[in-house]
Amino acid sequence: MRLFSALAGSLALLTFLVTGCAAAEGDQGIAIPDSAVGRQLRWYLEAVNRTPLPENEVKEHLSPAFLKDVPAGKFNELAADLSGLKLDGVSSAKPTELIGLTSIPIGQRYDTRISVGDDGKIDYLLLEPR
Repeated sequence: MRLFSALAGSLALLTFLVTGCAAAEGDQGIAIPDSAVGRQLRWYLEAVNRTPLPENEVKEHLSPAFLKDVPAGKFNELAADLSGLKLDGVSSAKPTELIGLTSIPIGQRYDTRISVGDDGKIDYLLLEPR
């Protein structure tokens, strides 16, 4: 988690910004928007439970610009510490971005931001420990 925190602080990369608040609830009952950013958030919340992810899957969900800063291997390394990640709340949801609160089972909570580009791929993702 230290590596994740350091990378998040220095690169300001991992932000959970989800858009348009439609139905589709997560396991914990928090509504995840039915939007491009919501679909990517759902993918990410599930994907952290099965690392390492194949590089082709990572490329399907992350923008080339994001992957330039955080290659698939580093993404997998960071995601491995987040098994059980869940959405605890949404403070802001727009069509292409979401700001919320996430946590992992050991009790660590994160201010989370995620956004997607025009191609629907994650272009910004930040989990900042609280």
